[in-house]
Amino acid sequence: MAIADGMAINCSDLQAVGGTRWIAIRKFESTDVVKFNNTDHTIEIIDQPSGTDAVWGVFESRIESSSLTVTGNNEGKEFSTYECTLSWFIPGLTTAQFATLYKFDGSCLMAMVVDNNDTTSGTTVPSASQVHNKVIGVSGTLSNQDMATALTDINPERTQQWCRLQSVEGGTGTAFSDEIGVTVTLVAKQYEIPRAYVGSITMDADGLGLVTG
Repeated sequence: MAIADGMAINCSDLQAVGGTRWIAIRKFESTDVVKFNNTDHTIEIIDQPSGTDAVWGVFESRIESSSLTVTGNNEGKEFSTYECTLSWFIPGLTTAQFATLYKFDGSCLMAMVVDNNDTTSGTTVPSASQVHNKVIGVSGTLSNQDMATALTDINPERTQQWCRLQSVEGGTGTAFSDEIGVTVTLVAKQYEIPRAYVGSITMDADGLGLVTG
């Protein structure tokens, strides 16, 4: 892709705020169908064969406690390594919530992040469509030959650039003024910056899940 245009900074970009609105997570399935658009650096499809929607869990966090950090590094190689660290705080953790987090352990995950500036450059008003998301753990680079399916124009190669649980850190504290809860950290090491998913996103009525197709 040629570099034909520069980049402008609008006044509203200087007023952008941090944190996330929500985080969606699901386990990577061996039958997943993923279609990449390398021209726009996006993901057009995250689905299951025969048109079955991919199901995600939606996680909120306490305000001003969540972040996605992307750190790129190149040591004179032909490609850069990007470590994507997703972290959020869950207050008042219950036994049921602990059980949900335990399902992350040892799993190959993908995560979709919508921040508090989910819109095009030039305004800080959140977008209702959530098209300006960031997906980690799903990469179209350095593909191998282990293809899950042979669908035409679909790129399902499993590159092992998963998102994994790195830590669950926290507890009850020792005093009445201490916080109760845990900080969850997921990490994906991949060979490209996060892509945006531009396919359909349908939120569940209760806001606890969504599907992509």
